Amino acid sequence: MRIDQLRRHSFAVRYLTLFGGETLSKLCVMAAFSYMAHVLPPSEYGKVELALSVTMFFVMGVEGGMGLYGARIIAAHHDRIPALVPQVMVLRAIIAVPAFALMLLAGARYRAEGFGLLGITAFAVWFTPLLTQWVFQGLRQMQWVAAGTALRNLTFAAVIFMLIRAGTDIRHVGYAEISGVAALALFNSVVLFGRLRVRLNLHGVMHGTRQVFKDAWFMGLGDFAWACLWYSPALVLGWLGFYGPEEVAWIAAPVRVVVALHTFVFLYFFNLLPNLAVELTTGVDAWRAVIVRSMRVSTWPAILLAAAGAITAPITVPLVFGAAYVSAVLPFQIVIWAIPVAWFSGHFRFSLIAAGHQRREFGVSVATAIVTAISAAVFGTLWGSVGAALALLTGGVANAILAVVVSHKTLGTVPIGAALVPDVRTWLNRRDSA
Repeated sequence: MRIDQLRRHSFAVRYLTLFGGETLSKLCVMAAFSYMAHVLPPSEYGKVELALSVTMFFVMGVEGGMGLYGARIIAAHHDRIPALVPQVMVLRAIIAVPAFALMLLAGARYRAEGFGLLGITAFAVWFTPLLTQWVFQGLRQMQWVAAGTALRNLTFAAVIFMLIRAGTDIRHVGYAEISGVAALALFNSVVLFGRLRVRLNLHGVMHGTRQVFKDAWFMGLGDFAWACLWYSPALVLGWLGFYGPEEVAWIAAPVRVVVALHTFVFLYFFNLLPNLAVELTTGVDAWRAVIVRSMRVSTWPAILLAAAGAITAPITVPLVFGAAYVSAVLPFQIVIWAIPVAWFSGHFRFSLIAAGHQRREFGVSVATAIVTAISAAVFGTLWGSVGAALALLTGGVANAILAVVVSHKTLGTVPIGAALVPDVRTWLNRRDSA
């Protein structure tokens, strides 16, 4: 392997690299979904969002949290890459079998087009063994993570613009999804086996696979439960059947935008995770200092982003999705506040992961999923898409509270009040020095 020859980058460079790649990616994806919202009726757009939400659930289930687990292991032990990669691949392939069958079963509830779309996107689970960007994360080579993500979303958007027209069969969206996932899998394989020259060590692979499952299944279910926060409100609303596909579109469109923004929240902690893991090996004080410094830097920009989004929603939502989506404005104004809530809670969720307390993080995520799903059923029945938006935000707040409580009891307390106060004095001193 060519691991020792890799150039090491600072946290700021790594994050800016991911930020640039994801900005390009999300702009392409939003352009594709904005285009579909304009050319497809809201009822058809709602079916597309439902199908892709189901796909996301199962893909995350097949990934099984093994990405974060593997990145944490590789960050500390580069020499484990040849053995760990095939173990993760085998485990994901095994999980893909029931996931594929369940996706086809779930599609039976939808009409012919919806079933056909799910039947196509279900093949995405078979590409998950080759989604090895977690290796690059552990090596802190975020340029490859960013490039792969950009390639996937550029491919998806390109196929959408080529195939989707007014009156087009929505199953063509499935071809775009599969094309994007396949492009990412191919890119990862080229970097892993070509650039890094990794040669897989298959000795004892099944024994190692069982061990990975024992160590990571809590993280996988935790990721799956975390997906419930974002996707269960729309899924529950569509599953209840009290409202038409149009009402699903009113919540799916805002969630699509906010999930795109939330990607930058995830990337921040995706990039911070190795730092948290290293500092926790040093001691609680070192970890606490990183958390306080990070919260001071990141919290207020997230709050300002949410406020700006809520204020401008009456203009931006119809502009992005079309005049037919005026009813999506209020759900967007509610859902956008999940961004600062998620940025706050992420410091404590990812600290638990970095410390190896996957089971506790799993418990937090499961409790969040339960709260969100129940809230979606109750609020969605009462208020439709607005109720679904309230359920999402309720789940986010519940997650933040639980993550803080568990982290404080497990790792140590963090002075949250002080951490949320901007360090104006330090900023002024740096400005004067400059």
